[in-house]
Amino acid sequence: MFILDDILLAPVNGFKFILGQIQKMADQELNDDTLIKEQLLELQMRLELDEISEEDYRAQEAELFARLRAIKERQLDLLNQVHTAESSSIEIEMGGDAAGGFWEPGERE
Repeated sequence: MFILDDILLAPVNGFKFILGQIQKMADQELNDDTLIKEQLLELQMRLELDEISEEDYRAQEAELFARLRAIKERQLDLLNQVHTAESSSIEIEMGGDAAGGFWEPGERE
């Protein structure tokens, strides 16, 4: 019965895998700032070569910086979701003797 289930569900599982990979790639591209940084460099070069006007440069630069800020905010939000006081904990263990006192290394019985 399990083999039959595996055979019947194989197309569904394959489709789910493909969708998961697409989502993973989209998330990477959405949160990758290298493309925007490259576009900023290209924009600067186009301005220096007089291919675009100062007004066009400022408008495109503002758009690229807004996109860059949005990526940075998403990255910070993801970090804040991972590292919260509720999800993080620290355990401290302390040793002692039977009388409740502390012992120095080498004094243990």
